[in-house]
Amino acid sequence: MKKCVSQSTDTNVKLYNDLTDQLMPYFFREDYLGEKRYFDSLRVHDDDLYIEEKTKAHNELFNHPEKFCNLYIDSTKNKNTYFWTHNTEVYLRRIKRTKDSFKDFSNNPDIKNLSIRSSIKANQFNLCTAKVLDLVEYDKHTNECEIGVVYFSEIVFDPSKRRALVFVDHRIKNYFHRNAVFELRLNNDNYWEIEDSMLVSTS
Repeated sequence: MKKCVSQSTDTNVKLYNDLTDQLMPYFFREDYLGEKRYFDSLRVHDDDLYIEEKTKAHNELFNHPEKFCNLYIDSTKNKNTYFWTHNTEVYLRRIKRTKDSFKDFSNNPDIKNLSIRSSIKANQFNLCTAKVLDLVEYDKHTNECEIGVVYFSEIVFDPSKRRALVFVDHRIKNYFHRNAVFELRLNNDNYWEIEDSMLVSTS
């Protein structure tokens, strides 16, 4: 699949953009493809054909704004993330215990940033597969195709500033909701690539 590498000179903005570029095909389901998601049922019968059709639909959508569905950023509704509304310390201990790669962050004083919601706004995103709007715009676009509502935590960087953790929460209306912690690494192509993840909850 084609990648949309953010050209932002702001490290945080670039990371959120690169992360969201990958979340589109792998975490936000097929909704971002709009009418092209017809092939979802192929997953049950033929994995190879499913991947082939999904990649084709993704690449046809890439850089064609007239085909984009809407992704809404919720950065103002609450200052905290799902981590804060439940027991932050329990979740942090679970992260450290469950994922070996996450243990490198266990003594990082910024680890609690995962419980603080990012204030990034829609106009700081420049994606190649979706139109990004602030949540306050939601009621103006009820008849348009929707990818859902997402919010991010603040970023936890390691000392090298080349690895990071981010908490992501995604929901589509009242029928789909999940969140996870993602580990990213800045690769040699200057792209923040997802290296690992841990699903926190789903419903």
